[in-house]
Amino acid sequence: MRRHHEVGGNHPFRTMLTRRDALKLAIAAGLIGAPVAAGGRLLLESNGHRFPNAATLVTVESGQDENSPLLILAPDETAHGVWQEVLRVEGLPYARARLLAELTLADLDFAGVAIVLPGEIATDRIELLRDFVEAGGGLIAIQPTANLAALCGLSWRERITDDGYLRTQPGAAGVGGISGEAMQFHAPLRHYQLDGAEVVAYLCSRDGIATETPAVTHHRVGRGGVATWCYDLAASVVRTRQGPAERANLEADGIEGVRAVDMFVGFVDLDRIHLPQADEQQRLLVNLLNAVSRTPLPRLWYFPKNADSVLICTGDSHNNPAPTVDEVLHRVERFGGTMTVYYTPPPTSTVRRAMRRVRDWLDAQPIAGDLMPPTDVVTPYHADAWRARGHEFALHPYVEEGLEAGWAQYWRQFTGLGYGVFETTRTHRVLWHGWTDTPHVQAGYGVRMNLDYYHVGPTFRRADGSWAFGHFTGSGLPMRFVDVDGRVLDIWQQNTHLVDEQMIDMPWEANFVGFSPDAAIEFADHLIRGAVSGAYAALGAQFHLDPFAVPGPWTTGAEVYLDGVLKSCQTHGVPVLAAQHWLDFTRARSAIRFDGFHFAAEPGSAHFAVHVDAPDIDVILLIPSQNQASRLTDLQANRKQIPIQNRIVGDTLYAIVSLDDDETEIDAQYRLPD
Repeated sequence: MRRHHEVGGNHPFRTMLTRRDALKLAIAAGLIGAPVAAGGRLLLESNGHRFPNAATLVTVESGQDENSPLLILAPDETAHGVWQEVLRVEGLPYARARLLAELTLADLDFAGVAIVLPGEIATDRIELLRDFVEAGGGLIAIQPTANLAALCGLSWRERITDDGYLRTQPGAAGVGGISGEAMQFHAPLRHYQLDGAEVVAYLCSRDGIATETPAVTHHRVGRGGVATWCYDLAASVVRTRQGPAERANLEADGIEGVRAVDMFVGFVDLDRIHLPQADEQQRLLVNLLNAVSRTPLPRLWYFPKNADSVLICTGDSHNNPAPTVDEVLHRVERFGGTMTVYYTPPPTSTVRRAMRRVRDWLDAQPIAGDLMPPTDVVTPYHADAWRARGHEFALHPYVEEGLEAGWAQYWRQFTGLGYGVFETTRTHRVLWHGWTDTPHVQAGYGVRMNLDYYHVGPTFRRADGSWAFGHFTGSGLPMRFVDVDGRVLDIWQQNTHLVDEQMIDMPWEANFVGFSPDAAIEFADHLIRGAVSGAYAALGAQFHLDPFAVPGPWTTGAEVYLDGVLKSCQTHGVPVLAAQHWLDFTRARSAIRFDGFHFAAEPGSAHFAVHVDAPDIDVILLIPSQNQASRLTDLQANRKQIPIQNRIVGDTLYAIVSLDDDETEIDAQYRLPD
């Protein structure tokens, strides 16, 4: 029978309570009362939460501040969406878009640089752009048409190379901080003849031997400059990250079941995946934006608190017992991190019995003796307690019977057992449907980050038997998925780079590589060191909970590997984050708004405001320390002088500003050197 404890008056336990006991009792009371306070959250007899039918597409923004220094000129209303997403990844979320056919002189008045996307352009619009550049403006031309090519210092040719390799030219404009190795691109590259432009990057062989065909060029025109991409960079980035759409649903790696990684068999050069190739090419774009812009272009740093990189710590849990989950989470906490547990729920009847045991135990205790209820079955009480400690508890669904059927079944089961809702996920066996069918369905359930792009299997074995590791999607940064129609889905792709079952023993037949735990740690440390040294990355990591729950020779290896990777992060100053925390930062960073832009060439001043809806995300603003020949000499945030501290990204030196308020007004002064 439940004991009813009264407030005040005589109470048999009142004089026995210490402060610690009182806190424990409060925790236990909170656990008992939680289902009631939530209006009956333990829906053990129900079908769970309603299907949320959440929005799946990102609304394409063409507005932004009319004074924004970054302008995208597009052939139609939707073409700029992917480009805006690429710029958001690089911390430039304020690009305004205009139709090429409607371009006016007023559109260019406040622009520091304009990006012209592929499409037909009338002669009078080209003359507007020429006047803009000659007066000091910057232009980025993407696969220019024949009539625009002359302004780019190029002459147009008919030949196309579908995909291939490019290599930067040492000493060329914008190549500082960019890899000099051959890098893959995955979009048709038009061949142009140089006609005054200088080469920034050449089309080259796999071995890096340059051809005479430019891939990226730079050209001075009057007081301004034009940089040209001979291929569509945004299209190449999407294909590099998501794989070729024509290979969707094809089994290619010899492992039963279709996964996203099947699209990369023979598509990604295994000798190049140590480089985040898409990210390198995006950073080359930002370098050249800064090189040609007549105004400074502020940007947002990739990671919170000015960190050089982060580790996204996750672990799939196939109905593992609560003590095992708790043990692994405590290990992560010892290194100052948080973790996501992707959990496959047990049958409803099992949890119902466990809940009765928990309630009976709590009813019998005048003082809760432990934070964890006495059951091996994970209950909603466990999930709440882990979330309170900063971890994430989310669904690991099975989709063997179909994508939509699997999600409907496991959504009802997970939410119906009272585990709550979630915003990130990884699918069991990382099975993948279509090109973007999986993220489209997940977005409808309110999931906003997917970790199914997963480094596993013989896809990564070279012909000589050696194994490749790194960035098989060409990226260490999250970006929202793009569907075959070029629409941006409201769900981020987060790669899982470090996968334990690829390297060390598991309780099932895996361990493709055959590393010892120490060798696996050495590789992980190598990838982490590369990330903090310029290959900036949110490194996704998979630490299965199963080897901790199933005693065997694999258990010690899993413990050593987990601790070793976390220690490497600690050594290199890499924060360890649950996927939910990383999503919170990524989403808030993407939503930051810039407005109030005002730039004056004389006396070299820049003013703008930055609006952050969630200022506790610890986002960092970067302001170029140089604009053309002028150097930053004075910097204020909300009219307070701040010391100029620097960070180099690519070949650009930036001053660092911490955005601690909902709104921050920036004033920067630039002066020519004496």
